[in-house]
Formats: sequence, C-alpha cells, structure tokens
Amino acid sequence: MVDAQHMRTVMEQYAAAVSAGDKEAVVSFYAPDGSCQVPVGGPVYQGIDAVRAFYEGNELAETLVLTGPVRVAGNEAAAPMVAQVCFDGVDYELDVVDVAVFNDDGLLTSLRAFYSLDDLRAV
Repeated sequence: MVDAQHMRTVMEQYAAAVSAGDKEAVVSFYAPDGSCQVPVGGPVYQGIDAVRAFYEGNELAETLVLTGPVRVAGNEAAAPMVAQVCFDGVDYELDVVDVAVFNDDGLLTSLRAFYSLDDLRAV
C-alpha cells in the first residue's frame, strides 16, 4: 500500500501544478490506466491518452488552493480546495473536493472532482 504522506504530497503537488498551468506535470501523477472525472457526473476519461487529452483540451483553474488537510484512508485521499476560474472576464471562486485513488506505485488510478458550477461566487 502506498504511504499516506506520499498521497498528501501528490495532492499538494497536483494543486500546485494546476495553479502553474503545467498540464504535463498534472498528467505525470496518473498511472497509465488512470482515469479522471472532472466534475463528477461528467464524462470519465480512461487511460493516460484520454486523461492527457482532457487536460490539454480544457482550461485549468487560475489557482487551486488546498483549504484544509488532505484526508487519507486506505489507498484514497480527499482534498478540500478552492479553485479560482475566469469566465467572460469575471473571476470566480468555487469550492471543490478532489477524491483520488492511488495504486501501489503511488500513481493516480482515479481522480474525481466534486463541485457544481451553480456554486460559483464572484470575487
């Protein structure tokens, strides 16, 4: 089983990579068979090529900041975050909870982002 501190560190590094706009770094956290669903309820992108295409084809948040401790149980981690996004020249914040599943090599096999655009608030 992967170390809990490793999972916490990856979630911190993931948020930093999103904030930096570094899509290659974001993709590097995924296992070859990993998947992402951003947001939950949307399409599931399965396999590293689909994950890469998702991140390359979408704008990342301007910033993604952890707002509390990353919680770890078993091989999963949940991270409360605030994303700052810009639509039509207006900046918004959005509360997000990312839930990640890790394999024994410490790579993401699944990342699901829980949020709703109904919760956008102008900043």
